[in-house]
Amino acid sequence: MDGENAHPPRFLGTPMTAIRQAIRNAAYASGALAAYHRRRNAATLTVVMFHRVLPADRLVGADPEYTVSADLFAACLRFFRQHYNVVDLAEVLAARSSRRRLKERALLITFDDGWADNACVALPLLRQEGLPATVFVATDAVADPSPCWWQETLLRPLREGHVSYEALWRLLPGPSAPIPAGPDRELRLLLRFHDCDAAARARALAPFVDTAAQRHMMTLDMVRRLPSDGIAVGAHGASHMPLSFLPSPFADLARARTALAGLWNDGAGRPQTLACPHGRWSAEVAQAARAVGFQLIFTSEPWLNATVDGALSGDVLGRVDIPAHQIVAADGSLSPDRLATWLFTRPQRPPGITAASFPGRLAAAQQEAS
Repeated sequence: MDGENAHPPRFLGTPMTAIRQAIRNAAYASGALAAYHRRRNAATLTVVMFHRVLPADRLVGADPEYTVSADLFAACLRFFRQHYNVVDLAEVLAARSSRRRLKERALLITFDDGWADNACVALPLLRQEGLPATVFVATDAVADPSPCWWQETLLRPLREGHVSYEALWRLLPGPSAPIPAGPDRELRLLLRFHDCDAAARARALAPFVDTAAQRHMMTLDMVRRLPSDGIAVGAHGASHMPLSFLPSPFADLARARTALAGLWNDGAGRPQTLACPHGRWSAEVAQAARAVGFQLIFTSEPWLNATVDGALSGDVLGRVDIPAHQIVAADGSLSPDRLATWLFTRPQRPPGITAASFPGRLAAAQQEAS
């Protein structure tokens, strides 16, 4: 199995799917889809979101929803260069304060969590294409000397079917809380393990630790070196818990910003941007982020951010995830027409969005917080 087929594409194989694919192919090959994008999305900022980038021989075991192969990532970068003006985080911040106008069809490349492969695998590919990017770092994870991130250690056996959700829920000592139901069960499981004593958590997860694994997350030194390599650093919370579920999102965000600011003696590295873990945010979370000092709040709402004369009119921005199975051809290589459709046709929403005007993850988060 080669690298780009290690996470096989998902195709329904129906006649209607084949017809849609043929139409998409023709629209892209003729240049019609690119012309549509140039006209429709001229006054937008597209923010794309990655998590992990791994070589072919390390894809097995990684979460396929959040991992792309190195070859696929490199092909995405070439696509971005062809169809967008790739900008860095400083340009986006300047557009927010109206100090600088963004170019037409601006695009920002971002990564979440702080995985070590962002520096070891993705960074050389970004250098090769001469493109900037931003990494949003979960500070507790990169500060932990353990080679395996406990959140990945918890979730991997669950997604691979080696253990049931109920068994994991009951692993921790003490009174057993009711097992949750609904779409947020995985987040509730993370919260349960986050809230327990660290020693008890380590004992419970010990059977699932991959002792042969390379370090999951960057070290603090790796994070410290990112700006000198043209990679901006933002915060992704301290605990990597969904902020709208926490009793005090302010405390978590303040801890994250302080931890990152301490990496640079000159103060230049004090992060001004936040990406909300798990895409969960609310009006309270946005207010806490502003109070901590963040100037931009990146969500996982899959919209394109409208600009006015190259400026951003609000501080809450959408991002579009790039899942491998949505953008590859049958042979596992990048399908440019699929990626074009995935990005070009997204709804455009003004950055200063509210729950009333876009009832996506924000509304769900507010319901959970209530």
